[in-house]
Amino acid sequence: MIDEKILDEILPVPDRDELKQSIQDELAEEGFVITNFNSGGIFFTLMMIFIQIRIELVKLLRVVLNNMFISHAQGVWLELKAADFSKRRKLPTKTRGYMTIKRAVAEEVLRIRKGDVFKTEQDINGEELRYLALEDVVIPKDATEFKVLVEAEKEGSIYNVPPGQIKKSLTHIEGADEVVNEDAWITREGSDLEEIESLRSRILNSWAELSTLPISDKIKNVSEGVPGVLFVRVDDLHPRGQGTIDVIVTSTAGEASENLLELVEVEVNKIKGPYDNILVKSSETVSQDVEIVLVIADDANEEGLIERANSIVIDLFKIKRGRNLNEIYHSDIILAIRKELTILKNVKVLSPSTDLVLDKDKVIVLGNLVITLQRG
Repeated sequence: MIDEKILDEILPVPDRDELKQSIQDELAEEGFVITNFNSGGIFFTLMMIFIQIRIELVKLLRVVLNNMFISHAQGVWLELKAADFSKRRKLPTKTRGYMTIKRAVAEEVLRIRKGDVFKTEQDINGEELRYLALEDVVIPKDATEFKVLVEAEKEGSIYNVPPGQIKKSLTHIEGADEVVNEDAWITREGSDLEEIESLRSRILNSWAELSTLPISDKIKNVSEGVPGVLFVRVDDLHPRGQGTIDVIVTSTAGEASENLLELVEVEVNKIKGPYDNILVKSSETVSQDVEIVLVIADDANEEGLIERANSIVIDLFKIKRGRNLNEIYHSDIILAIRKELTILKNVKVLSPSTDLVLDKDKVIVLGNLVITLQRG
């Protein structure tokens, strides 16, 4: 927002009483025949309506002025301004990937129908994430393991769940012993509607795209325009020798899929210099096990505490803007839990044993989470 002091200098909002007195004085000087300006009179009411219209019009002009500039525009105003820079807000996308069907004994042909639903366990709020099979699949009778392409029910990065989270089928699969999403199961990351501040940053960085030869900001801005990309780090200090540039992509799921890397590479190749050797690669995810002890009073009610703490930690580790993805601190974990669970006397983080600060191309994701209760 433009500073209020600046707005007051350019478009000050009139004071209702001062404006009323000014109008009355001007009318009196002009010899206006109506002299009854008392509250409740017809002319007084009409005058106050006019004053309020003027005040509201000035307020509207202040809003318009504020939204004329990229640095201050909000919401749809910024989306309209983005078109002037050939930019558009990135729309949400659905997660797509492979479910793995496993069985110990392979004797019969298995069939998966298009639209069959696989889902996660219910969380503390009773919510679950659903994924639909995209095609009819026939699993040969001699196959003990097979993959099925699925797509999230709705758009959003929340569907980019870690391996092992999707393990239920709403349709009974005769003969199948296990359904699960394994490592690197995602082929296309799901994403949310782009945050307005992310769009603003891409618009302001458009000036870098005017450079004749690619600079790091130009490569970064072009790469971050690809749906599914959370952010990009460009290493242009010759990481693999003279003339080499590494483009390190972090997706909305953390580690970027091959499909996403190919899309980024296509965009980067459009702007690279004639002698540039550019490598587009994914940031590396590092799984971190977490063990926490919740300390409560001897007479405190423990119902639901572990489940709620579990949800808080999972949310803390989500891949999102605003989180330093290569860092995790004990204080952050403790503060997040104690902020929501005020009944706790103490929170002890046993694992990781120390604060973690990894290289910038690393993304810390949640591994096994163990939460226990201790009284006293």
